[in-house]
Amino acid sequence: MENEVFDVIERVAETDEFRENLNMDLFGEAILDSMKAIMLIVELEGTFDITLPPSEMDRENWNTANKIVLRVKEKLNEK
Repeated sequence: MENEVFDVIERVAETDEFRENLNMDLFGEAILDSMKAIMLIVELEGTFDITLPPSEMDRENWNTANKIVLRVKEKLNEK
């Protein structure tokens, strides 16, 4: 499941640079911006059949690949 999340991030961000450091600040390193973050939410929702309300996606809690994986796991566990 983690690799699937990483694959989605890579497709949306158009880079695999984050895979070298899964705690890299994706916004701080300009790998994600606000538009790509929305695209990422849509892709993750479709891939995992979950709902990720943008209002719950505070950048601080959503700024690394590891944090994104944790959030997806949380949503999957809510199903």
